Amino acid sequence: MSWEERARILGSLERHNLNSFFYCPKEDSFHRTNWKESYSDEWMNQFKAFISMANKKNIKIIFGISPGLGFTNSSDINLLINKIESIQAIGIDNVAILFDDLFQNSSGVTHAEIVNQCVEKFKTISFLTVPQEYSLSQAKPDILTSLYLKDFNEILNPKVPIFWTGNQVVSKYSSVEDIHTWINAFKRPIIFWDNYYANDYCVPKIILESYQSLHFDATKLLEGIMINPTGMVEVDEICIDFFGNFINKDQTEVEDYFKDRNFPTELIKILPLFKFKINLKEAKINLKDIETLLWSWHHPLKFAIYPYLHMLRFMLLQKEHTSLSSLRKRFRIIN
Repeated sequence: MSWEERARILGSLERHNLNSFFYCPKEDSFHRTNWKESYSDEWMNQFKAFISMANKKNIKIIFGISPGLGFTNSSDINLLINKIESIQAIGIDNVAILFDDLFQNSSGVTHAEIVNQCVEKFKTISFLTVPQEYSLSQAKPDILTSLYLKDFNEILNPKVPIFWTGNQVVSKYSSVEDIHTWINAFKRPIIFWDNYYANDYCVPKIILESYQSLHFDATKLLEGIMINPTGMVEVDEICIDFFGNFINKDQTEVEDYFKDRNFPTELIKILPLFKFKINLKEAKINLKDIETLLWSWHHPLKFAIYPYLHMLRFMLLQKEHTSLSSLRKRFRIIN
């Protein structure tokens, strides 16, 4: 995503009075793979301008860094501190330290101590963190007896919020009771990291439906909610609109949303294919609608959903083919 596209995202957040932008794209190698290395002066200037733009809109920028890869000795903490100092110098005062998706067994003690050292060093920065086990499904054997989470939670500064994705890495719905379970386990502020609209695990699927991850009452129990969309600005603006409608109790129906913006009837007819879970029998899709969108529709959103439209067309044409069963499962499609 370009800086210009990120600026558009800030505009969407501002329209809905949403107050945070989390910068932690995995494609930024200096955030994750090459976290020990410094950003270029050009990048720092661009990020500084982005921070300034966000400040004018009363949106805080949370800078994420993932030091779990290659953190091998005590000298690495100095590299992490240097990285945070450089970001602080251009206006960042919210930093998230991430230990997700490391694909290696790590110590909860080590991870918590890394965060604590940063908290101690930077008194004016608000820190947040993502543990290596960040969902109920990853907590082994469970949220209360996981050795990693037990050590991490006991040692981590009690004021530091953690990100949690729910019962699964991608959770369809989290109840008030679920959230009470998390709170009782961690006894610290929890930010719900919501992958409802994310598609990096099921490319090219796109989800374009109203936000349904939580009951509104659940929002009062959480420190915050951070949605993780697709990285495609045309799609993400829609996802933010739906999330903003939820937060602001706007009851606009999904079909009306697209009608009000003059999207073609063919797209509105196939919106059931853009749900988190898809029931083909209930959807009653006409293949011609997909083909019209593929061959005759011209709109910026089309370029984002074009691969998915092609995949849908292929799957509908080959709907009885057994080789597609794994793909249907991945896209959460039932016949």
